[in-house]
Amino acid sequence: MNLRIGAFGRQETASMVLIAAFFGGCFGMDSHALYADGNASYLVQIIATVQALLLFEGTVWVLRLRGGNDISALIGRSRIKRLLAVPIVLALMLAAMQPLESFLLTMTQYVFTDAKQVIACLYLLPCLFLLTALGAETLMRTARILLPILLLSIVAAVLSGIGQYRLYRIHPIPLGEPFRIFTQAGSAQIRAAAPLLALLCVGEGTQDRMAMRSGGRIGAIAGGLIAAAALFALSMTFPYTQLVDMPAPFYRMLVEVRAENPTLRLDRAVLFLWFSGAILSSAFYLYAASVLFAKSFHVRDVRPVALCMSGIAVTLILVLYYDSKTTAAILERMYRDAWILISVPFPLILLNPKRRKRCAVSS
Repeated sequence: MNLRIGAFGRQETASMVLIAAFFGGCFGMDSHALYADGNASYLVQIIATVQALLLFEGTVWVLRLRGGNDISALIGRSRIKRLLAVPIVLALMLAAMQPLESFLLTMTQYVFTDAKQVIACLYLLPCLFLLTALGAETLMRTARILLPILLLSIVAAVLSGIGQYRLYRIHPIPLGEPFRIFTQAGSAQIRAAAPLLALLCVGEGTQDRMAMRSGGRIGAIAGGLIAAAALFALSMTFPYTQLVDMPAPFYRMLVEVRAENPTLRLDRAVLFLWFSGAILSSAFYLYAASVLFAKSFHVRDVRPVALCMSGIAVTLILVLYYDSKTTAAILERMYRDAWILISVPFPLILLNPKRRKRCAVSS
């Protein structure tokens, strides 16, 4: 099978998971659902990251018991269990769509105001397909190269708005409504668990299970904390009544800083840099979904599957833009309840975690 996984180390793994976790946390959320009743997004991000890590650690533990380095080893060759790969593939595709949809809407609203969404998507499709077709090793090593400048841009964005931070804008009081916060954290699993889930799909390329576990843990914790810090800074910049209608509020914070200081031209350069990181993250999700589909249904080459996944994702993004009320309601519910795609198949996949019997070597 031509899966184009290659080989990559712990640093590359941690870099890719960190980038994906940050962009999922800051740009993959639905502002209307997250800020409808208050401004506790940073707490939601931390709790969702902890939940995703528990799921990841449990899966790695079962992998150690059964043998194997990726989630396809848990699914096996059973026809019934093979169908359990479909919800995971759909979850990864939705996770890939969320940040891209937010960035494309931001580009057409703030930068290319006369451009049409369909033109932007036509430019997006070749980028997604090229990255997914090149494989995991290219994605991981590109993430390691891109990570330092991305971290620098995030720190610059957070520090640039420090003069506008006000603690009184944070509402509600932390842990004042724990039930609502934990409910939102459960719904946020489509964003928090997606980087680790994608890593489990391509774990064959890591050195071993422990390297995969270590790199995934470092990347998820660091990315979750950076996203939570950015969301906390955002909560001190805008009240939740304004954030509820913003498609990409973290970038909007940079626009407000530029309005206060016209000599600071940080927003456009940072936007294109972040857009590159979002494309890389989405390509990682789509490639992982393609690998899982190819392994589960015995497709010999991952590239045709990657092309189909990229085309479907871009088409659905266009549907979200040119949607009717019925389509918008269906897709909004899919995003809100997409955590079911992760929570339902995993208990069935992880059933009966018995060790593989070692065959006796005949003398």
